[in-house]
Amino acid sequence: MAFGDGCRYIPCKQVGKGIEVRAVELFDVSGEIALVTGGGTGIGFAIARVLAVNGAKVVLAGKDQKTLEAAVAALTDLGGQAAAIPIDVRRDDMIAPSFDRIETLFGPVSVLVNNAGIAHRDKAVHLSRETLRDVMAVNVDGAFMMAQEAARRMIRDKSGGSIINVSSVLSGLPMRQVAAYSTSKAAISQMTRCLALEWAKHKIRVNEIRPGWFETSLTDRFLKGPGANVMAGQNPLGRLGATHDLDGAVLLLASKAGIYMTGSAITVDGGHSLGR
Repeated sequence: MAFGDGCRYIPCKQVGKGIEVRAVELFDVSGEIALVTGGGTGIGFAIARVLAVNGAKVVLAGKDQKTLEAAVAALTDLGGQAAAIPIDVRRDDMIAPSFDRIETLFGPVSVLVNNAGIAHRDKAVHLSRETLRDVMAVNVDGAFMMAQEAARRMIRDKSGGSIINVSSVLSGLPMRQVAAYSTSKAAISQMTRCLALEWAKHKIRVNEIRPGWFETSLTDRFLKGPGANVMAGQNPLGRLGATHDLDGAVLLLASKAGIYMTGSAITVDGGHSLGR
């Protein structure tokens, strides 16, 4: 049973009135239809995995069909329901048709995870306009257009839903030689708040997860050689993030456990952003 104000599985009139809800029900995502961009590898796959093993129907989106198919096979082996759809988030002509296909496969998207992103490392004085635009096109423009299409359909169906933007601790922390990436993530942070404010009346929640340093293909260029040990040694918890460290934040924002959260940012970084 679903309700238009975002409450699921228990009558909305009981929410906030002292009713005891078990954690297994509170964080339940069964029945959700989740679209995860950049879902074939790294953090995106980890997000798709925790949603799938907890009952959500998950669609992985990305540009590499073979990678997506391998990820779908892995989720299926875990007992999840998953499908793959090729999407280049820079191409407007692919976005709406992809949502149409998902509706045919599973139904309307109720959870969108904007995870697709690219990174770039170079001195700011060497950064070209082309590189800057490429980073922004994927990390910001693509996330916005995906959120816009998801919201249009949630508004159409009067269903509400959850949009989760994957940002970074670098959205608020300056760091040398990552000006393009950090700027794009700062834009995601402000975009999250703006969309949360505008779409709250439609019961669409828009929140942000800010991971710290995780070992993924996106961070390989930053963490090669001794870099990983240096970053781990500077972290208050003494290690880099493992992809399963994001599971709790994802389930919180995707489930009714987070029904009163919008415009929020959850930092998952082992204390990195506390300073060194």
